[in-house]
Amino acid sequence: MDITSAQARSTEAPRRVRRPALWAGAALTAGAAAAALFILPAGDGPGEGGRGPVAVPEADDLLPSVTGTDWVTYADQVVVVRPVAEKEIPPSADEREAGEGYIGRSVTLEVDGVLWSRAGAPTAPASVTLDVAGWTFQGDQRRKFAVHDSPRLEKDHTYIVALARLQDGTWSALGSSAVLPYDNETIGRGESEGTNHPTPPDGHEAGSVEERVNGKPARSLVDLLKGTPPDPAAAPYASLPPEERYAKAQ
Repeated sequence: MDITSAQARSTEAPRRVRRPALWAGAALTAGAAAAALFILPAGDGPGEGGRGPVAVPEADDLLPSVTGTDWVTYADQVVVVRPVAEKEIPPSADEREAGEGYIGRSVTLEVDGVLWSRAGAPTAPASVTLDVAGWTFQGDQRRKFAVHDSPRLEKDHTYIVALARLQDGTWSALGSSAVLPYDNETIGRGESEGTNHPTPPDGHEAGSVEERVNGKPARSLVDLLKGTPPDPAAAPYASLPPEERYAKAQ
């Protein structure tokens, strides 16, 4: 596997990502997350209290992350990571008073290896902390919150993540489609939407990175990215941060 140790390559201190590309739980207002508890169907996997996780159809991503073109145009590093720590982000005072709302979650990911790097990209960090999907709550009951077809990033699992360094210098997942389960070195095997999938499931968006490499080893993803040219509209702005690059390309 064409993986370079990120620990050996990086001398940067771990960075805290405060705004992960409007991704996952951070993509929604607390009120929207609370509403989802009542109006959205539960997922298939076990959730808090024996109920499935609440899942929304999609996240409000800041950057595109679905296709190989998206990844090679706007990501800086594609890495293999393991969640090593997580922390709850408390609900607002108004939510606590109302007895319902959203509990956020931040996860620290240790970077085990680099699969692909954009030419001229900043060096991958040794670890990164992202704000990810947390929980909705009503009274003393809580349920896992998830974005459709996207991992929650839970401990005891391995993932592949396309990372971008944003304009403010923080690292972020490129978007909700830029995180792939990767247990046992198989793309698609592992946790997604809070449910463990021992066998990579089908049904991913047609033409997406995950659909094209589902069930395959990381080498297939590396080959896909190496064989995919960036968006020509964004190519003249390769030196700009990804948010500016995307705005110029539009």
